[in-house]
Amino acid sequence: KAVVSTQSTGGTGNIPILPFVTMATSAFVWTNYGLMKGDGTILFVNFIGCVLNCTYILLYYWYTPNKKVVYKTVGGFVGILMLVHMYSNVYHANQEQAIEFFGLFGNVLAIAMFASPLAQLRVVIETGSTESMSFLLSFMVCVQCLLWWWYGVLISDFYVMFPNIIGTVLGFIQLAVFGYFKNKQPLNVSKILQDV
Repeated sequence: KAVVSTQSTGGTGNIPILPFVTMATSAFVWTNYGLMKGDGTILFVNFIGCVLNCTYILLYYWYTPNKKVVYKTVGGFVGILMLVHMYSNVYHANQEQAIEFFGLFGNVLAIAMFASPLAQLRVVIETGSTESMSFLLSFMVCVQCLLWWWYGVLISDFYVMFPNIIGTVLGFIQLAVFGYFKNKQPLNVSKILQDV
C-alpha cells in the first residue's frame, strides 16, 4: 500500500523509512540464521524478504525529497549489522554459539516488528476509530506468525517458534481491536478539544 501510494503521488509523504529498513534488517538476520543452520526454507524466504525490502528502500530513496534521512537510517542499520557480525565472529568460538546469538537477535527484531502496529492503539482508543491501523497487515501478521510457529514446531526450533507465538498473540490483539471498534462512530477529537 505504501509503495503504491508513493508511486501514485510522486512522493513519500508521511510514510516513514524505518519500517522498511527494520524489515530488511530482520530478513537479513534471519537469512544468516537459515544459512548457519542449513535450513533452506528460512534462508530462501528471508532472502526474498531482503530483496523486496531493499527494493522498497530504493523506491523510497527515489521518491523522497529528504535523502539525508534515508542515508542516516540505512547507514545506522548497516552499522548495527556490521557490529553484530563482528561481535558474532569475535565472541562466538563455534557455530552453535553464533546460531544462538543470531536466533536471539532475530527474536528481538521480530517481536519489535510484530508489536509496532500496537503503537497506534492509543490513537484508536482516543478516536474510537481503527482508520490509523491496517486490517490487512494485522490479519497477515496473524497468518504468517501462525505458519512460522507451526514450521518452528515441525523443525523443533525454539528461535523460530518463540517470536511467532508472541506475534500470533499480538496479531489477535490487533484483530480484536478491529472487532471491538468496527461499528463505533469515530470521535471528532478536534471538536472535543475545541469544546474544552
